[in-house]
Amino acid sequence: MSGRLLDLVKSAPLGLAGGVASGADEGRHDELASLAQDVARGDRVATRTLLATLVPSLLRVVRKVLGQAHPEVEDVTYEAAHAVLVGLPRFRGEGTVRHFACRVAALTAMNVRRRDAAQKRARGRAELDPEQCATDGPCPEQHTLATSLVPVVRDLVAQLPLPLAEALTLHVVLGWTVSEIAGAASVSPETVRSRLRLAKQALRKAALNNPVLLEALEIEP
Repeated sequence: MSGRLLDLVKSAPLGLAGGVASGADEGRHDELASLAQDVARGDRVATRTLLATLVPSLLRVVRKVLGQAHPEVEDVTYEAAHAVLVGLPRFRGEGTVRHFACRVAALTAMNVRRRDAAQKRARGRAELDPEQCATDGPCPEQHTLATSLVPVVRDLVAQLPLPLAEALTLHVVLGWTVSEIAGAASVSPETVRSRLRLAKQALRKAALNNPVLLEALEIEP
């Protein structure tokens, strides 16, 4: 764990106002619910213990969303851990504490991915040379797409409306079930299914507009 994450564990804020639900609704057992309640009451030891327990999970989520080699993985994990502590008093047991924390990490990382995608599009508009793509060979941008599909797909997800991107990321990247997503987002399972359907349609439409990606993904026009 990096020094910055260790510092977060050591200097976690105290006196978090508000209660934390038990997370035991619908017969679920949440092994972190009691600890989270102690954190909300300002227990320093509980805060450190909760962070030490959750940070590895947060780090895995951030790596999955941003990619293993992203230079800000640990910084984003730090931000996600802080966001979990800030948001914990508002947690009312919609799923488990771990699911709540992982969702916060996914949303934090998705915001970074959306920022990266916007910056990449801006650079592309500024640097693209039309004459460079007017040759018989593949455009450098197309070559990049063909050799590195995973970042491209991540960029496409970053362009989706946030509710759709969240549902798709939690389902496809993190492997959550429809029920788990519905519980974490406080929406109905049918709403989640609708968001997943719309997200996949949007990604397919984006692929149809990109011949190289379309061919690589083997999607019929």
